[in-house]
Amino acid sequence: MIYVFLSHDVDWGKAGPPVSHILARRERFDEDILKNCESKNPYYNFPEYMEIEEKFRVRSTFFFRTYVKDAIYPPPPYHVEEYKEEIRSLLSGGWEIGLHLDPASCKSIKMIQKEKKALEDVARVPIYANRVHYTMNNDLLHKNLEELSFKYDSSAKFNREKIVDDDFGYFKKRKLVIFPITIMDALIFYYNVKTEADVLRIIKYAINTCEKMRRKDKIVTLIWHVHSLKMKYGRKYSEVLEYMVSRKNLYIKRGVDLANTIENEEI
Repeated sequence: MIYVFLSHDVDWGKAGPPVSHILARRERFDEDILKNCESKNPYYNFPEYMEIEEKFRVRSTFFFRTYVKDAIYPPPPYHVEEYKEEIRSLLSGGWEIGLHLDPASCKSIKMIQKEKKALEDVARVPIYANRVHYTMNNDLLHKNLEELSFKYDSSAKFNREKIVDDDFGYFKKRKLVIFPITIMDALIFYYNVKTEADVLRIIKYAINTCEKMRRKDKIVTLIWHVHSLKMKYGRKYSEVLEYMVSRKNLYIKRGVDLANTIENEEI
């Protein structure tokens, strides 16, 4: 039995990047998207993701950022209030919401708590999931998350250039479950993909590799950024889901579902 933890990182604010940013990356988009990018932000894809996942009867986890004054990495963080409608719509439809913690907050339990509260105030539900923006595997982070009642973290990536054995499954730090990132769209598009056909090839490779591993925790953690859906390579998302749901003994899950299953010692 193979599990896929399906997730999306929401890196950009609702307005998206400046048009100049999109045009500087014109090779990633079809011409009709470029023509309309001033009136329609191609980085905003919540309705499309929800429609695709509803079509295949699966649910995923969306990780949202909050505003941090001294944020280190681009893009600049947004105020999570911008996404109040989307967050509540996702929750009512059965999707999970997680925190996309800023790296500047990781060493401070007060900052993590502040970001968690900001997201919980909008979502109106407890937040149990975390993923650090730009990835991180850190004992202090794990300790702080556990103290703040997070169930799991999905920030670790053991190799950014290729898929390695340590990027499958899960490990625990005390009660906190950690799901390493197996596949991140941005990384495979940069390091492993030359044609659009390669996207599905990489997905199949990861799932087949996981299936052959001699381990009980056969878990593939997949990130598909919200902004990549209309981009070259990223637009293969629907095809990727179609392939995964066609596989026997493969189950697509939200992170919290897997964390609860692990807590109950069923994996």
